[in-house]
Amino acid sequence: MTTIDHKAFFIDGAWRAASGTDRFDVISPRSERRIGSVPAASKEDIDAAVAAARRAFDEGEWPRLTPAERAGYLSRLADGIERRQTELAELITEELGCTLFLSQVYQAVSPVMSFNYSAEIGRSLQTAEVRISDLSSLAGKAGGSIIPMAGASLVVKEPVGVVASFPAYNFALPAIGQKAGPALVAGCTVIVKVTEPNPLAIFVIGEICEEIGLPPGVLNIVAARAPESEYLVRHPGVDMVSFTGSAEVGAKIAAACGELVRPCVLELGGKSAAIVLEDAKLEDVLPTLVGATAGTNAGQSCVALSRLLVPESQYRAYAEALADGFASLKVGDPMEADTVVGPLVTSRQRERVEYYVDVARKEGATIAYGGRRPSHLERGWYYEPTLVTDAHNDMRVSREEIFGPVASLIPHRGEDDAIRIANDSDLGLAGSVFTADTAHGFEVARRVRTGTFSVNTFAADLGSPFGGFKKSGIGREHGPYAVEEYLQTKTISIDPSQQLPESVTRNVPYGTGPGTRGSSN
Repeated sequence: MTTIDHKAFFIDGAWRAASGTDRFDVISPRSERRIGSVPAASKEDIDAAVAAARRAFDEGEWPRLTPAERAGYLSRLADGIERRQTELAELITEELGCTLFLSQVYQAVSPVMSFNYSAEIGRSLQTAEVRISDLSSLAGKAGGSIIPMAGASLVVKEPVGVVASFPAYNFALPAIGQKAGPALVAGCTVIVKVTEPNPLAIFVIGEICEEIGLPPGVLNIVAARAPESEYLVRHPGVDMVSFTGSAEVGAKIAAACGELVRPCVLELGGKSAAIVLEDAKLEDVLPTLVGATAGTNAGQSCVALSRLLVPESQYRAYAEALADGFASLKVGDPMEADTVVGPLVTSRQRERVEYYVDVARKEGATIAYGGRRPSHLERGWYYEPTLVTDAHNDMRVSREEIFGPVASLIPHRGEDDAIRIANDSDLGLAGSVFTADTAHGFEVARRVRTGTFSVNTFAADLGSPFGGFKKSGIGREHGPYAVEEYLQTKTISIDPSQQLPESVTRNVPYGTGPGTRGSSN
């Protein structure tokens, strides 16, 4: 591919030259060759991006457009991405290392879906309701009150403001759709801090914003190292932070936002468990256990089923079948159609995986398959799919997120024990249960402390909320719930003996609930 070297950031609706000379080189994981570069922001560049987003929110038209009007821009943005899907799929595979198949069916498709979805939400989004209430009947008979128990209010939902958005490298372009889409349709303005190893596809979004005439400052794109990224998180011109990444970095962002009393959405790490019950059939379960571990993005997925909990009585059968399944996955050039496991994103990430596999050996586990660099690939950051057996839940390989093609096979002694093991984690992002009784699978799902869960599959419902329990995060993405994260509620009241002005209540629905008096317009 042609080397792509960006010299500017997308700020205030145009390409603004970086103020310094620091740069990120983009190295292809499949070839270890330099394929491009982007500038690294200084604090001056961050200030410029925040100022542009601030002006667009405080003085510009964007938050004052109707959600339906904003939806029109999002639809055009989705169309622009769709027109460049072939180019984007190849670029994503080149800079990330995921298979071209994954780029074609998800990485370059998901942002189109997400922006279109947010646009559809915007076309029907209600941001106001009338509340007429009299709560005196609920006050008991102890006496009167000097505070009126009746109310007449207009309740409105307003955009939070300027959002600093941090996607993760593994699904960077899809994250732009799932983060920026809801924020934009809510009326917020956004600063995207691109991922360091693979920023090139996200820079294309800036080109599309320019093409469709998105108002200046509404969406800004910068690249930054850790100190400047922290500066953006703490910037006084930022109203909210949305971050996807490790629990360790997320905790620091949460602490900063807590100190500043600033809302945040954090989609953090996972150590998801697949619970296989006694009545599940191995041949039915096997494809999902293989595909949802090492078989997706070389295991670089926060929801990967990295703890496989199988009945103790069937442990050896599962160990042999999974080892064979992992061995069947072709490790190779991600541009080739039959490749299943491409390279890891950086040499540092491969070293991280190697470290954890070495720790597993030292802790007494067995590497039933994999555990090394493939000998037939001289270049690229490849690592074999790795099955760790004779594992237990106290091992570091079973407790800490590795973010690579590694899974621990852990025996359980029945359903209650399996649920105990699944819940014995600081993380709670996803998981699955496999059983012949689907209805019972839902009962198991209710007992596992995770934000998302699947029964007899490994599913991602992009129309429903996604997020974690415990240290796996705060807030939700996807579905109509995502837009709510970027709205804040305001109550505007008058004396309850008076009537709200008809111009204020026209076409606004009346709220319901205890003590309210509904009406229809």
